[in-house]
Amino acid sequence: MRKRTGVAIAVILLLTAAGCTCAPKRPVPTAGPTALPQPTTLSTTEVPTPAVATTASEPTSPTSQPQPTTPPDAGYLGEKRQGGNLGDVWTLADVRVGAHTEQFRIVIELREGRGYAPYYEAVQVDNAQVPFPTGHDPAWGAARIDIVISDLYLYDFPVGERLPIIAPDNPVVTRVGRFPTESDAHVGFSIGLTSPAPYEVYVLTEPVRIVIDVEYP
Repeated sequence: MRKRTGVAIAVILLLTAAGCTCAPKRPVPTAGPTALPQPTTLSTTEVPTPAVATTASEPTSPTSQPQPTTPPDAGYLGEKRQGGNLGDVWTLADVRVGAHTEQFRIVIELREGRGYAPYYEAVQVDNAQVPFPTGHDPAWGAARIDIVISDLYLYDFPVGERLPIIAPDNPVVTRVGRFPTESDAHVGFSIGLTSPAPYEVYVLTEPVRIVIDVEYP
């Protein structure tokens, strides 16, 4: 036993003398934070733009039109309006319309600068029961307001180009056009209505205008 021990010691001494060293110990890994990849920066052209909710624009018009809230009253049929003066000469300058919040307005403008209007008569009629002199035309609607103006001449007014005026989106008025008259000294206009409606006629001056307001029932 002592002999083996001596041999082992001799071997160790020989290896040490020859410069042999033992392999270094491997480092023991220690727990630590894991490195995460850095986020990629987008260029300005690649940055996504958030979606923006949009609302469809409603079609526009000069003025909004209210819808009738009450049934039309047939009692408006036969209502008459009259005014102005006889005994002068007038010429037609313009016919225009405008849709407003509470009524549809028709303006008949005269060229003369007097402070009064020619004589006029207006009446609301059933379009089927009281047809045009040329015959019944259902395109005007269920009712009409006919207004005839005395001592009024067209002369160079372009009637064929300016009339009729169609109002397809209005809840009451369908169109504005000529009403046939037998005399050249009388000019007639008709306002087509989807149903009988209240209306008023009045005169404005500077310039002289005959104004018809058809109210929404």
